[in-house]
Amino acid sequence: MDKHAKAALNATKSLHKRLRELEDTSETATVNDGIDWKPLKKLAADANKAIQAMQRHASDDAVRADVRENILREAVRDELIDREANAARVQDRQRTLFEGRDSAALSAFDRANQQVATVEASIAALCPHQLQRAPGVSVLAETAAAVA
Repeated sequence: MDKHAKAALNATKSLHKRLRELEDTSETATVNDGIDWKPLKKLAADANKAIQAMQRHASDDAVRADVRENILREAVRDELIDREANAARVQDRQRTLFEGRDSAALSAFDRANQQVATVEASIAALCPHQLQRAPGVSVLAETAAAVA
């Protein structure tokens, strides 16, 4: 996008420069072509300003989309933490219930939990998407620093 915007900005700048040169040569010549140069130069300048505004909006939209994605990633991460905490509470309650019974039941419960942990670790190792802390805060800080 930036490459195309720079090309468009350079084109409008060259157009404005060429119109100014043509205006200067027509003023030195004795024949006036009847061309009103001022509106043409203003049109080229307006096109340049519009392209700059479009480039700023596109850049802002890209940053905004990045921040949204990072916020969603953090929300999913927080949800996973809440699920793990709930699972730990449930497991602790179950352990408390089994502690009141005989030691064989508690031993079976511990073995089952170890096997579940092994399976979950194996599945997590196969997952190509590793949970990482999203850099949403740093994107916001960089944007704020750039604006200031």
